[in-house]
Amino acid sequence: MLALKTGYYNQPYLVCPDCDLVVKPKPLTVGKKLVCPRCQYVLVVARKNPINRGLALSLSALILAVPANLLPIMTFSKLGIDSADTLVRNVIALIDQGFLGMALLVFFCSMLAPVLESLLICVICLMVKRQLLGRPLVMALITHSRVRRWAMLEVYLLGILVAYVKMIGSGQIYFGLGMVCFVGMFLMATLNTLLFDSRMVWEMVGRQLEHSMHHR
Repeated sequence: MLALKTGYYNQPYLVCPDCDLVVKPKPLTVGKKLVCPRCQYVLVVARKNPINRGLALSLSALILAVPANLLPIMTFSKLGIDSADTLVRNVIALIDQGFLGMALLVFFCSMLAPVLESLLICVICLMVKRQLLGRPLVMALITHSRVRRWAMLEVYLLGILVAYVKMIGSGQIYFGLGMVCFVGMFLMATLNTLLFDSRMVWEMVGRQLEHSMHHR
């Protein structure tokens, strides 16, 4: 549990992903970081309570995901007629217009992948807290590394802002509670991307595997 508390990474060497320099890591206290001496790339950041923070942020994102997907994001009013849009309705509208591929892409990248990413981080953190460092944790880490590439909440948020700018002169536009929840989910997911340290979990799994091999 030393790595969980102090951010000490017990690998013999690290390879800088920017310049491929081999760097020997050293013990780090909370708040300190290890940078590549050649290109100054940040290799390791020792964070305080990364597992507890990851669990809290992922649970918050999962809770906000339900109203963000189901409640109105934006309501457009013109000539007394209101039209409310939600994430689910937008996907259904794309299907009705014949854009099935686009609808599936929007559904996966803006709805399913962000929820899966938060769910996987939540599961990983719970496993670490219970010291379940076996194969299921490894599978969760691998799946998380693949899913996180597809979670694109920022792209959908940018699309909402572009639509708002284009429609603002055509009528009255109101942001709904779904928009507040969507922004909150986006912030929670972004913070988790910055603060969650999967490398630390991988090293805990490695030490557990090494310990098991020594006792065979």
